This record gives sequence, C-alpha cells and structure tokens, in this order.
Amino acid sequence: MTQANTELAQEFSAAAHARASWFVRAGNVPEAIAKLGLIGPSDRLVVRANDFTKAFLRHFGSGVLTFAKDDSAEAFVDATWSAQHPAATGRMEPREEGHASYADGAGARFDRVFWFVNSIGCRGLRVPDLRSLAAAAREAGALLIVDNTVASTYCCQPLALGAHMVFEALDRVAAGLLRTKAVAISVARDIVGKGRKQQVDALAHQAYCMLAQRLGGEYLQVRFNVDDEDLSVIAAGMETLADRMQRHMDHARVIAEYLSANPFVPSVSYPGLKGHPDHGIAANVLTHGFGPAIDFELPGSATAGSFIEGCSCAGRAQAAGGPYTRLSALDGDDARFIRLFAGVDDPLDIVDSLEQAMRLYCNPPHA
Repeated sequence: MTQANTELAQEFSAAAHARASWFVRAGNVPEAIAKLGLIGPSDRLVVRANDFTKAFLRHFGSGVLTFAKDDSAEAFVDATWSAQHPAATGRMEPREEGHASYADGAGARFDRVFWFVNSIGCRGLRVPDLRSLAAAAREAGALLIVDNTVASTYCCQPLALGAHMVFEALDRVAAGLLRTKAVAISVARDIVGKGRKQQVDALAHQAYCMLAQRLGGEYLQVRFNVDDEDLSVIAAGMETLADRMQRHMDHARVIAEYLSANPFVPSVSYPGLKGHPDHGIAANVLTHGFGPAIDFELPGSATAGSFIEGCSCAGRAQAAGGPYTRLSALDGDDARFIRLFAGVDDPLDIVDSLEQAMRLYCNPPHA
C-alpha cells in the first residue's frame, strides 16, 4: 500500500468518524460488497434499495438475499426472521468464536445477518431513521451497512448514528474525474463510552475483523488497490468536497422548489420539501442540507427517454458526480420518472431548460 493511500485513508476515516477506511476498485456499492466476499452462502442480507434491485440480484443469490418492504426497523426485523432462511429456523450450525468465524474456508458455516440501507435512496429518495435502525440491528444481532453515496460524508455521518459499516461510491467526492470507479469503505469504532463506562461494541468489532481480514488491517490495504492517479484525484476532491457539496445541495433545493410549483409535474420527491414523507427524519439525520438528488414524475404520455433527449441540461454525456447537472431515467426510458442530480452549474439555467422541455414534451404546441 502506498504512502499516499495510507494518508488518504486516514483523512477519509477522520471525516467519516471511522476506526478505519479503505478504497477499493468497484463500479458501485453492491459490487464492492460482493467483491469483498462479506456475505457468505449461509448468511442473510436484508436490503431496502428498490432503485437498485437488479444490482443486488446480480451479485447475490436468492438464498441469502431478502428485500425489506420499507426502511423501518420493523420491516427489517420481519425480513430477517422470515421462515425461508436457515438462520431463522435454528438449523444453522453454531458459529465458532475467534478468527475462524471471519474466514471463508471450505465448509465454513455462518449465521450472520446484514442489513443494508441507503442514507438517501430508493424511489422517492427516502431517508431512513438510522438511529432507530441501528438500535434495532443491535437488538437483532445484525450488522448495519449504509450506502452513503448520494449524501456523502459531508451530508451524513452514518457511523456516528450507529451504523457498523459505510460504503460510498467516490464519483462525487472525486468531482467526476476518476478513471476507474472506486468505493470507500469505513468501519465503526468498536470502543464506545468513556472511563468506567467504556465497553467493546461486539458487532462493530466483528465488522472490523471481517474487513481487516479481507483488506489487510488498519491502513494496510493489500487488495483491490485504487491506483495513484485516482488517489490523487480523490485527495484533491476531498479538499473541495464541502464547498462543492454545499452548492450541489443548495442548487437541488432551488430546482426542487421550482418543480414542486410547476403545474406540469404530477409529483416531486426531495427530502427538503415539507411534503416529503421523511422531511422530519431527514432534518435530524442529514447535515448541511437535504442532498443533491431529486426524483420527479412526468405527466401524461411523456416518457423519460424523450424528455431527457429534448432537455438541454440532461447531461447524459457528463461524468457522474461531476460539476454538471445530470438527468437519468429512474425506471428506464419508457417510464415516466426522472432522477436529477444537481450540479454546481447555474440552477436558474437548469430551471429554464426544464421549463422549455416541459412545454415542448408535456404541452406541445398545436399544429
């Protein structure tokens, strides 16, 4: 591991309030989890990420994967103890304590449970109550994994709210300049409390042991290394992240307010709007703003593909996480839902572009 990687990992770890952080080459968070081999064939992974279902199905077998019906603690508990999985029936062999319980040797059997949720994610950009989820995860003996890609460390601190592991795709941190996609992985500190009240968080310790076994210990990464050129881009992005993320979020708020007032738009989902179902939770979970993303619905027969094609601010050719606003078809080009990531470009220009596209595709002039 290079000195640059070590220093950057330490910097990222401090920003995430983590015990340790690592960087791995991976296209997205589900791929990174699968690449590390965290989830064994007899483990259970409970997921709430209904805008990323295909990615999880691609990387994990149906034997370990269960989808929660929503992001509530109750839904995760129900999904965890559903009868289809050996961990719920008592047929699992007891898990041995010690190092062997973190290995992936032949014949190893586990009964570990992992919960996965986004700090901002799913259709409608939901914001879960991470404190409640973390408390319920500890009660159930589950390791809570949070995908913090949309929010970033600037907008959300899942480890401080009780999560055990946090994964974050680094496109936005690196300002869209990565040559090879990368994901940061951070793990919670396992010593909690002070003085006589200090104790070891067993689940956080387990999370650290699993990651260290795969990645080489604190700041000693030996696998999946990100190359030095991309590390330099990430390091430069860390220096400007706070300013850029604040602009992303401020611009998203302007655009969301415009869309919510537009009579052509049937529905808008943005955690900063008072009508969003998680507005109150978001105010307590997120910091500095409500994220850079907006979901909105097109009216009538308009399709996402045609709308994006006719919108000058679509940004499909621009790099993800870069300075320009990008629109994507949330459910495919033939559906009616758009996800917009606000850039640092002028939000009034974006509003004007959206207005023109709305008029052209949603209220076309008569011949």
